[in-house]
Amino acid sequence: MVSAATFSGGAVSPGLLVTVFGSRIGPPTLTTAQLTAQNTLATTLAETRVLFDGVAAPLVYVSAGQVSAVVPYDVAGKTTTAMQIEYRGVRSNSVSLRVTDAAPGLFTANSSGKGQGAILNQDGSFNSASNGAQSGSVVVLYGTGEGVTDPAGQNGLIAGTVFPKPRQPVTVRIGGKEAEILYAGAAPGLVAGVFQLNVRIPEELASGPQPVVVQIGTVSSSPDVTVAIQ
Repeated sequence: MVSAATFSGGAVSPGLLVTVFGSRIGPPTLTTAQLTAQNTLATTLAETRVLFDGVAAPLVYVSAGQVSAVVPYDVAGKTTTAMQIEYRGVRSNSVSLRVTDAAPGLFTANSSGKGQGAILNQDGSFNSASNGAQSGSVVVLYGTGEGVTDPAGQNGLIAGTVFPKPRQPVTVRIGGKEAEILYAGAAPGLVAGVFQLNVRIPEELASGPQPVVVQIGTVSSSPDVTVAIQ
């Protein structure tokens, strides 16, 4: 099990998007997320479920060797959670995972958890080496692992009219300098557990890739994610 953003293992937090690898843990062909009438991600896809202490998790996609789910907010306040995958009524062995208040990670352009972040420039274009952001402009970051929110997160809910914000304090540093945060909360149109940060690029940063680090509470994201500066 790894964070879907960082592709590294460790503790889980409430609402964290995770990817689980295994054998015969889902259908032979990839099946992607489905919405329920309640505007939430379904917790069963192609006879596959992911359970945390018996609570079915919202599912992003399922397949025979790889499954992605959203850790239920029910794990909040616990120190550990037991995860199992169920396919066609048969459950896997139980895996004990440590629970932490936050496990922030930023999504990256190549889905590796390192290098160029999946970041939008102020004009809505994708940030890249050939399309860097100017100092003083605003960029949009996407991540997961912010933990509990205010108002409380609802498992699998697609953010529409209410945009919960992380309950713990959030800071962002770009190129070692603290960046002004204009918005920190749910990402409109995406599932609860994905957060969006609108931040202003600090002045006087050198051009090229600069590390961007998000800290939520006392936990920081990897310094291996970068934003391109013009």
